[in-house]
Amino acid sequence: MTVRPEPATDASTSGLISRSHLGIEPFALARPASLTDAAVSLANGAWAHAGGIDVALRLRDGESTESMVPLGGLETLSEISLRDGALFIGAAVTHAQIETDPLVRAHRPDLAAAWRTIGNVRIRTTGTVGGNLMALDVGYDAAPILAAAGAELIFLEPDGSERRCAVTDRAAGGLLVGCEVPLEGRVVYDRSLKPVASVAVGERYTAIGCAYRDVEVIELGVGANNAGGADGTVDLDAVRATLDSLGEPLDDANASSGYRRRVIEVLIERCVPAHASGGPATHGSGGRDPSPADVPLRENAPPAGRSDQNAAEGLGAQPAADTGSMSPGRRVEGRHEPNRQGTTGGVGAVNLQLHLNAEPFEAVAPVSEMLVDTIRTRAGLGGTRVGCDQAVCGACTVLVHGLPTASCSTFAWQAAGREIHTIETANALPDTEPARSLPAVVREVQQAFAKTSAFQCGYCTPGLILTASSLLAHHPDPDRSTMVDWLDSNVCRCTGYLMVIEAVEAAGAALRERADAHPEPAT
Repeated sequence: MTVRPEPATDASTSGLISRSHLGIEPFALARPASLTDAAVSLANGAWAHAGGIDVALRLRDGESTESMVPLGGLETLSEISLRDGALFIGAAVTHAQIETDPLVRAHRPDLAAAWRTIGNVRIRTTGTVGGNLMALDVGYDAAPILAAAGAELIFLEPDGSERRCAVTDRAAGGLLVGCEVPLEGRVVYDRSLKPVASVAVGERYTAIGCAYRDVEVIELGVGANNAGGADGTVDLDAVRATLDSLGEPLDDANASSGYRRRVIEVLIERCVPAHASGGPATHGSGGRDPSPADVPLRENAPPAGRSDQNAAEGLGAQPAADTGSMSPGRRVEGRHEPNRQGTTGGVGAVNLQLHLNAEPFEAVAPVSEMLVDTIRTRAGLGGTRVGCDQAVCGACTVLVHGLPTASCSTFAWQAAGREIHTIETANALPDTEPARSLPAVVREVQQAFAKTSAFQCGYCTPGLILTASSLLAHHPDPDRSTMVDWLDSNVCRCTGYLMVIEAVEAAGAALRERADAHPEPAT
């Protein structure tokens, strides 16, 4: 399919803006050659960018920066390894990678279980542990889990020296390289009563999230003192005395201070015995098993856990002065070699080279432009919708290397060189297309939605179809619980969701029947 749209008429100095008219101020994109270069840039006021969802939200809220430093392409930051009796997790490691990585599962399966509860499928495949920690949001999950595990954070200073600190001592502005978690130990995490409170209990520490202005850590772990006994009993008087020393919890629209206090006591009373008895490592998670990263797609795609979204492949730098020379974008014949010019310097615009619905696509766009605007306005593909603009509702979902991604909070340059599929990928599907290819799966799911009337107004439908297609491409025969886990963050105000689940079941059955009738040749 070839699309040649007219030039956009709603361009601003900060790029094309979405329906919500929440523009983002221009910034330069600086690609550091080393970790030290990145630390220097951050010390000079630049913002770090890993998964980037929180960065996009901050910019939409009116904050601004002169320069953005992508961290995903730097070695060490994307690493999970064993170091001197500890498990090292790099700052640019994604949530999905922590859940599925063999080293994590072998040495700290409790962390894999806890990370299975974080966010939704789009957040998990894009968001990073470093971004979660350094957002300094008391409602986020990584800080209480790692604090209870006794993790140590590792920062790199501009002079190349290393600084280590506890999770509660992290501060904005520095370059977080990663964290080291002791190999021995176990964390039980209960987030079932968020956003009122969350509690993580480890060997020595209990961490409390959501309830105070920052994560609070107290020594109530099993066997640590008289608050948590080795037999799993809890001395609530000791718990209350320790909580008294922390002051009053937050009193806001989510809960009163008194109610939060009671919830914290309940969660601790629940988690300490579970920790001592070896009970479930998480509560209120919904499971999310299997993970999107467990089974690779039948495509040449990197594993879901790879944190190289910001690699320079397919991204060519344009001088900052060229931000006004924006193009609507064009389909081009053949593939392109990556243009790696300017990968260490600040730039105001990028020469995007995307692979959109199996066709190369080129455009010059400001670095502040979101992928949803590139797709809708430059490529002219209107099936990708703009909804909440907060990476919450799922209307903007596209598939990046086969995984659901919130295009409203993903910069276009993050997708450079990567395979992007929108709902239009099922259009004009050739007869030679393999039955289990992603476009063929999208077509099957699309037809199942029509047959089961799994849509009404249709606004959210493309996002639902693409998320369901990714699910079936990874897991050909998911149970209903797994379907719900994948689709629970795609908001639909019309259907009540039952027909959606029935459509996914019907599509899965049809795909399995086709696969049985036409098995793929052995390789």
